Amino acid sequence: MIGNSVNIAGVVLAGGQSLRMGQDKAQLIIEQHSLLSRAVALLHNVGLKDCFVSGDYKGFNCIIDQQPALGPIAGLAACVTQLNCDYDAIFIIPVDMPLLAPEDCSNLLQQFINQNESNKQGLYYQDAIFPMLLVLNSTLSDYLQEVVNSSHKKHRSLYRLLNTLDIKAINNKESDAFRFENTNTPEQWDRCLSTYAKMQPHNK
Repeated sequence: MIGNSVNIAGVVLAGGQSLRMGQDKAQLIIEQHSLLSRAVALLHNVGLKDCFVSGDYKGFNCIIDQQPALGPIAGLAACVTQLNCDYDAIFIIPVDMPLLAPEDCSNLLQQFINQNESNKQGLYYQDAIFPMLLVLNSTLSDYLQEVVNSSHKKHRSLYRLLNTLDIKAINNKESDAFRFENTNTPEQWDRCLSTYAKMQPHNK
């Protein structure tokens, strides 16, 4: 729950196969905590009481893809199907964005709440896709069901979802762009750890 009247659930997308990483990205560790537990904690810290994981992990409130191997769009579809009746919107982050900061999430949430009437379908940052806020309604549900049942792989693009449903984009500071980088390969993970270490107070 965020604000006085908008019921928003948090969602961590963690159902990928992590093929480029060579190991499960959700289980990678920073300061003795997995990326999955850190992502869930981040959502709780910005005020989202109910948080779900798109994937299959013991100890978490998980929603398993109904149609596996279709990428993140299938995870979204499963989450929307399960959460549609109980929440007004979902706030989505990927498990592989470990430098994402609370203020990045809070800013998007507050802009949605403050301008709810003009954000009928949702919000995201112009240059980042995630975090993404999607309003739960029949337009979104119908779109996702059509996409996951389509034989056209290109229809499963998240960019296509944003454009088709006219999700509103807001700007983020160029200086903050590094926090929105994904960690898909061992090289990107090493760079993330190096950046994270430099961000710590004792290294400044």
